[in-house]
Amino acid sequence: MDKVLENILTRRSIRAFKDDQILEEDLSTILMAGSYAPNGMGMQSWKFTAIQNERTLKKVNEAIRKTLLSIPVVPETHPYVVSLIEKAQDENADFLYHAPTFIIVSNLKDNGNAMPDSALAIGNMMLAAHSLGIGSCWLNQLPGLTHMPLIRVLLNDLDIPANHIVYGSVVMGYAAEEPKPASPRKEVIHIIR
Repeated sequence: MDKVLENILTRRSIRAFKDDQILEEDLSTILMAGSYAPNGMGMQSWKFTAIQNERTLKKVNEAIRKTLLSIPVVPETHPYVVSLIEKAQDENADFLYHAPTFIIVSNLKDNGNAMPDSALAIGNMMLAAHSLGIGSCWLNQLPGLTHMPLIRVLLNDLDIPANHIVYGSVVMGYAAEEPKPASPRKEVIHIIR
């Protein structure tokens, strides 16, 4: 099988990581792969903020936890958000899966291509990581919280531009256990000939 296709078909989301940090050259390769993703009009308006400092990772996690606790639960609150809020009640909750590397992908607020551009960049990063033997998992908490005051303060502290919002983030590290094989694919392919 073609190596690129094999990489795509064998990548899995990893949620348990070893403590070992990924190598600097591997991180550079992963970020470069993200920068080569397709992007509308070739603007490359994204910013990739990679965090490996343990104190900063804890700061990010705590900002996410405290922000979730500030969200009122009403009947219309999505069950996923309710589960995150419940998890946040535990002072030791870790929203980054104890991963040694966390990458935030931000992009211009007013760029209509920002979401697909950012998603493609993260996809490239995840595939590049997998090809290097590094596990990854897309995280969805920050995009939904990016307008909250505590998160905006965090983004400012991380030098993420004021005209950017977070469109996605990904944790990375060496998998602590072998991932399960992919579940069978659903019937989602429809070809009209």
